[in-house]
Amino acid sequence: MEIIIPIQMDLASRDNQFIQLQQLIESKREMLLEKQNKLKKIAKQNRFLEEIKNDYSNYSNYIIKQKQEQIQALDILHKYVHDLENSGNLSKQNIKDSKYEQKKIIHEMKKIKLNLDEMIKNNNEIIQNNDKPIQNNDKPIQNNII
Repeated sequence: MEIIIPIQMDLASRDNQFIQLQQLIESKREMLLEKQNKLKKIAKQNRFLEEIKNDYSNYSNYIIKQKQEQIQALDILHKYVHDLENSGNLSKQNIKDSKYEQKKIIHEMKKIKLNLDEMIKNNNEIIQNNDKPIQNNDKPIQNNII
């Protein structure tokens, strides 16, 4: 009988260890399932956030394009006023007025250009992934009035 008792105790402790291991495995499996569910939720949120980022990028690109078109239109207007001034068909008062208008046009172009540069910088900082950054291909604004 002395031999049987230690074997029974040894079996009992092994059974307890086996039960503990099974419980540990089960708790780890449940934890992994919970993490998997959280990951699914996060992945859905990331897709949603990715869509929002893409919408923002499209909107921002549209605004940037509009600002670039404004600068081009003002540049055309500036050249037209400059050509009028150089045509020799204007009175001294008209020349004075045209120079004033050119200054206003250049001032407005500079404001739009600064705003555009800031938008492009912010947009590129936000997007910063594999997308190609937006570049401002506008020529620098020159003050050719005087």
